[in-house]
Amino acid sequence: MIGPRWMTRYPDAKGKKHDRVPIYIKMMNIACGIEYDGTDFHGFQRQPESHGQTVQGVLEAAIASISQENPVVNGAGRTDAGVHARGQVIHFRTAFHLSPETWQRALNAVLPNTIAVRWARIVPESFHARFSAASRSYRYSIWNDFAPTALLARYSYYRPQALDVDLMNEACHLLLGRKDFGAFGRSPDETNPGKKGQHSCIRNMLQARCIREDARAKALIYCDFTADAFLTGMVRRTVGTLLLVGQKQLSLAEFAAIVQNADKTHPGSAVPPHGLCLVRVDYPEEFGVSNNDEDI
Repeated sequence: MIGPRWMTRYPDAKGKKHDRVPIYIKMMNIACGIEYDGTDFHGFQRQPESHGQTVQGVLEAAIASISQENPVVNGAGRTDAGVHARGQVIHFRTAFHLSPETWQRALNAVLPNTIAVRWARIVPESFHARFSAASRSYRYSIWNDFAPTALLARYSYYRPQALDVDLMNEACHLLLGRKDFGAFGRSPDETNPGKKGQHSCIRNMLQARCIREDARAKALIYCDFTADAFLTGMVRRTVGTLLLVGQKQLSLAEFAAIVQNADKTHPGSAVPPHGLCLVRVDYPEEFGVSNNDEDI
């Protein structure tokens, strides 16, 4: 993509518009790996200023302060208010030619300490952080102990009740594959006035598991999910329903029926956002973007 810039035709033209001619500068497509503490943000997606700060809004302001442009940041996952990320991917186009390393240093110098740029690189023009993604991975953390934790309170949901994690993990197997997940969320397009009509809730769940961490006296439970895409609120209500299975208030057969029938009226409720984290986004090899090589 080529972007216009203006130069004065004659040195003594005093900047009159009719005496200026456009020059064209090749636009760079920059991808970045972003980590953020979502506690004080009203989600990722830009909103009116009266709604409060968003991650996208802060990133765009930071880029603008460096390049003096009006950038548009696109993210792989539009996380809700209070949700964190350690593996979010964004991209933006700019005519301000800095090396990826310089972009990373410059952005980290102006961003608040609740947002960090973990890496930056030039990507093909066709790369789009959201639409090029092959899968996204989320982790929901539960602190399952008699006593709460102070240090992890911002990033985990405290549940002191006894939980059968093996039973929860067995229920996760029922989520795998391509199916209608309408029982646990709604299509993001439902609130988009430009996309009227029926909206699909079909997604392909590639991984789903619940595991108890060996360290920390086994108090931490991780609920991990990888899918091609997620519905709005899908992970949080899925975890809320899995907790009923873990407390043996919902049988595996009942959980299976909820999934099969895409029943929105089931008793599982959404857990709070602060336990949720976007941990990884994967892309086809052609884009040269390897966001996070760690297993979730």
